[in-house]
Amino acid sequence: MFNWKLLAIPLLVIGVIVAVLAVTPISTTFTAQAAPPAQEPTPAPINATVRIVPVTMNPNDPNAITGTIKIITDTKVGESNAVIAMGASGLPNVPINVPVRVECKPDNIEYTGPMTPTWALYKSPDSKAALKDPKANLTEFTPDIPGAYAVSCSLPGGGQAGGIHLYAGAYIGNNAETCKTCHPKQVEDWLKTGHANALKYNIDNTLTPDANTHFTERCAACHVTGYYVPPVGADSNGFKDAATKANWQFPTWEQINAAGKGGKSNFDAMPADVKAMAAIGCEQCHGPAADHVNKGLPIMAKSQSEGTCNVCHNSSSRHDKGEQLKNAAHSDANAPAFNEPIGPTRQACVRCHSGEGYASFLENPTNQAAWVNEKQTIVCATCHDPHDATNPFQLRIMSKPIALPFELTKDVGLSATCFECHNSRTDPADAIKSSFPHYNSIAEFISDTGGVTYGQTLQNSPHGALVGISPIPNPAAKDNPDAAKFLFSAVGDDKGNIPGPCVTCHMTAPITDPKDPYYEKVGGHSFNTVSLDRKFQYTAACQACHQGLDTFDFKAKADYDGNGKVEGVQTEVKGLLDVLWKALEAKGLKKVDTGYPYATLPKGADGQTDDKIDNAWYNFRTVYGVMWGTETGNGNEGKAQAIHNFKRAVELLQLSYKDLTGNDVPGATIMK
Repeated sequence: MFNWKLLAIPLLVIGVIVAVLAVTPISTTFTAQAAPPAQEPTPAPINATVRIVPVTMNPNDPNAITGTIKIITDTKVGESNAVIAMGASGLPNVPINVPVRVECKPDNIEYTGPMTPTWALYKSPDSKAALKDPKANLTEFTPDIPGAYAVSCSLPGGGQAGGIHLYAGAYIGNNAETCKTCHPKQVEDWLKTGHANALKYNIDNTLTPDANTHFTERCAACHVTGYYVPPVGADSNGFKDAATKANWQFPTWEQINAAGKGGKSNFDAMPADVKAMAAIGCEQCHGPAADHVNKGLPIMAKSQSEGTCNVCHNSSSRHDKGEQLKNAAHSDANAPAFNEPIGPTRQACVRCHSGEGYASFLENPTNQAAWVNEKQTIVCATCHDPHDATNPFQLRIMSKPIALPFELTKDVGLSATCFECHNSRTDPADAIKSSFPHYNSIAEFISDTGGVTYGQTLQNSPHGALVGISPIPNPAAKDNPDAAKFLFSAVGDDKGNIPGPCVTCHMTAPITDPKDPYYEKVGGHSFNTVSLDRKFQYTAACQACHQGLDTFDFKAKADYDGNGKVEGVQTEVKGLLDVLWKALEAKGLKKVDTGYPYATLPKGADGQTDDKIDNAWYNFRTVYGVMWGTETGNGNEGKAQAIHNFKRAVELLQLSYKDLTGNDVPGATIMK
C-alpha cells in the first residue's frame, strides 16, 4: 500500500471509486433439476507499483538523457561537438532540472491484463513540472524548483494505487569538508577510495604518466559529481553547471600529458566552485545535499540498488560490469533463491539470499537479529563496500571467509566472498543426524574436503591445489603500459592479488566483441562459465593448462559408472549419481521435488534413519548440487562438482554405493 506519510508532505488525497453493475435477465421459466448458472470468479484487484527508473550514462540506454557539448582535445584540431549521455541513480533525492523517469507496473508479475495507467503528479504551486505522458507506463517529469514532489499511479481493476515521494534540490560540493562534520568515518574511508581522486588522477595523468592520455570531457562525466549539460541540470550546481558559470575550459590532451610528466597540475588550477564537484563524491550516490546541509532536511537517499553504480559502471562497452551482472544468476529477481528467505522464520537465510542481508551479516556475523531481512538480489554493493578501500576493489572481505563449516587452511584471496555463501553449511559428521548439505558444497570441494569419507583418505583433483593460489601475470601487460601487470589487480600494483579459484575461473576476461552472441554473458561479472541458455561453454579460463579444451565434459580416463563406456567427466559423475539413486530408491527413498532435503528417508521402528542411508544421501547431495533441477540449473546433476574436484566426486559416490549395498559399483573402475 502506498504510504503518503513517507516524508510527511501534506498532499491532496484523491479517492477514486469505481462501481461496476452487471444486470442479468431473469428467466420466466423454472426447471427444478437445473443447476444454477456458474459464477465467474471475481478477478483480484490489480495493485500498482511505482519505481524511479535508473538511467546509465550510456547513449544506447533506451532511457538515455543526452546533450551536446563542445570539446577540445587538440588545439590544432579545434573544437568538435560531442554527444554525451547523462545518468540518474533511480533514488528519490534528485537534482533540479533533470528529467525523472517513473514507471508503473502491476505488483503481480504474472498479470497480463490491461496496463493503461492513471498518473497524478503532486508538487508545489510554484512548480511548472508536468508529466510528459500521463497515460504511459513509463513517463517522466522534470522538477524545476527545489522541494518535495510525489507521483501516484493506478491501473485498471480497482486495486490500490502505487506511488513515490521525491525531493529535488541542488548540490553543495566539497564533500570532504562539508560532510565530515557529521560523517567523519565515512568521509575518512571515502578519501582512500579511487572515487575521491577519480578526476584528479585522469586530468593530471597520474597513474600512467608514460602513456599518452585518451581522457576527454566525455569521460569526465563519470569521474565527477552531478555532470549535466545545461539546460539539463541548470542551477543544480553540478560539475558542468559550475564549470559553465566559471567559464572553465577542460584541459587538452597536451596539457594532461604535460601534467603527468611533472608539469602544471590541471586539477590544482581549477576554480574553487568547479573543484568542489571534481570527484565522485557523496552526492553522486546519495543525491544533492544543499538543503540537507543548509536546512537540515532528511532527504539524503541510500540503497544497495545497482542503479546507483550502473550510472557509470554500465555506461559503455568499456565500462560494462553492470551489463555483465544483469546476465548473472545472482541478478534473477524471480529465482527462488531471492524470493524464499523473507520473513522472521527465514532470518538465518538472509546472509546469502539477500544483498543487504549479506552486508549486514558481515557487520555482525554472530547476531542473526541484526541481519537485514529484505528481498534483494546480489548487486554491486553486496560484495563491494562503497566507502571502504581497505581491500582490493573495495571488496567487503578478502583472503579468508569469516564463517565456514570447515577449516580453511589457505588464503583464497578475492574468492573469499564466494566461499562465504557457496558452501554446504553442514559438517559431514552430522550426516547420521539427518543433517544434509545446503544445495552445494563448492567451497569444500575446491578446498579438497567435504563429504562423508568413511574413514578413507580420498584422492583430489589438482584444481584446489593449483588454481588461483598466487597472482597471475597479465599477458596484455607486455605490450600495453596502460594494462595491469597482473590479472585481477589494479594498474600500478606491482605485487598483484591472489584471485583464488572462484575468481580465476568464473571471472575470467569476458568476450569483448559486441557482435558475439555471448558478449557480456559469460566471464567477468556474469560469473558464468556456461551461458544461461546452456548452449555455450566458456572454457577460456582452462586454456592455460588444457590447451584446446572446448567442453567441460572432457573425456575421463576410465569407466567409473559401470555402463561399459568411457565418457566425459560430467557424464561419468551423472551416471554414478543415477546408480547411487537407484540403490537409495531400493532402500526406500522417494524423490520430493521441492523442500529440503528433497527426498523422504525411511525410518526404522525407533523413528531414526539408518546411518548408511543418511551417509549415502549426504554424499549424493554433496555431489549433485542444486537438487532435481533441469538443464537450465547451474551445477545440477553433478556437473559443477565434476569440474571442481572430479576424483573426490567419483570416490564419494562409489564409497557410498559400496557402504549402502555391500558391493562395488558393478562393472566400474573403482577410484582408489
